[in-house]
Amino acid sequence: MVLAMHMANELLSVPVAGVTLALGAALLVWVAWRARKTVDPEKLPLMGVMGAFVFAGQMINFTLPGMPGTSGHLGGGVLLAIVLGPSAGILVMAAILVVQCLLFQDGGLLALGCNIINMGVIPCLLGWGIYRLMLGPVEAAKPWRQYVAAWLACVVGVTGGAALVPVEAAVSGVLKISPVHFLGVMVGVHLVIGFVEGLITFAVVAYLRQVRPEALGLSVADPAGRRLSRPAVTATFLVTAALLAGVVSWFASSHPDGLEWSYMEHRYGDGANALSDPSETIVKVDALQAKWSLMPDYSRRSAALGDVPRDEEAVEEAGPVWPAVSGWGSLAGLVGTAVTLVVVYLIAAAVRRRQRLAA
Repeated sequence: MVLAMHMANELLSVPVAGVTLALGAALLVWVAWRARKTVDPEKLPLMGVMGAFVFAGQMINFTLPGMPGTSGHLGGGVLLAIVLGPSAGILVMAAILVVQCLLFQDGGLLALGCNIINMGVIPCLLGWGIYRLMLGPVEAAKPWRQYVAAWLACVVGVTGGAALVPVEAAVSGVLKISPVHFLGVMVGVHLVIGFVEGLITFAVVAYLRQVRPEALGLSVADPAGRRLSRPAVTATFLVTAALLAGVVSWFASSHPDGLEWSYMEHRYGDGANALSDPSETIVKVDALQAKWSLMPDYSRRSAALGDVPRDEEAVEEAGPVWPAVSGWGSLAGLVGTAVTLVVVYLIAAAVRRRQRLAA
């Protein structure tokens, strides 16, 4: 079972997976319709670069303060909603999750609907609501107010999305552990993750406020003041994304992420003690993903596409190496960043075209 960062197939029953896939698809159709009316045309060029940046940022797991043995990573949904608006943010996050699922087997194929809802829809809508509620009039927002609003939006948005995972697993009937305890652990871990993500979001918002304030909806008193051009801002995000995916990812924490730790490592020891055996359909879908994922778990395939990868248990028993200097890992990160950039660029182009047709 591959568990890199996102919800796996084994946490769901087939009926719940089917319902959430249908719900996630319906929400994306609605969001795409809303995007034509609500997305600022000036924000469309930023969609691709922000998608690439968030994809790369998600590759960097950080050890959680005060919680040794577990790690977290940037979700990015709230950041996308703040910069692009909630509709565009959900579309970009959905594209990131699809790329991660199909190319890298990061998150289950049947769990894709849940991941889109938990990591995209909920953080973008809930986080955006908290952000706007605290911010007040956007054009004249004070720096401290904007930073605090962004931080609190991350804490609430990330935790809100994570809280759905135990609910979805409990409804699926796959848990051997107490759903209430699982929920408590997930919320506790993701409060800390949201706190750290809030700091990262704070840094990005502070950067944009200094160099391109109109990207945040702020009025610009002196257009000739100290600002970077849009191409320069785009370049900084792309260069940062390349560095994160290609180099900084070597130094990511080797501890299990918050979701995996919450039901596999914390108290229970392994997945067999926490989850019931997956159904035959789940096993088949896992095998299908393993056969056709380009670089499972962001590493070199151990078999040709279409073949079952060979058993890697002997490698896993040797334990993780840190820093994980890996040319294949860097290649996977750069390929994923580039593919995300292209996919989101095409989505932005489609939104622009629909806006022009509606004008």
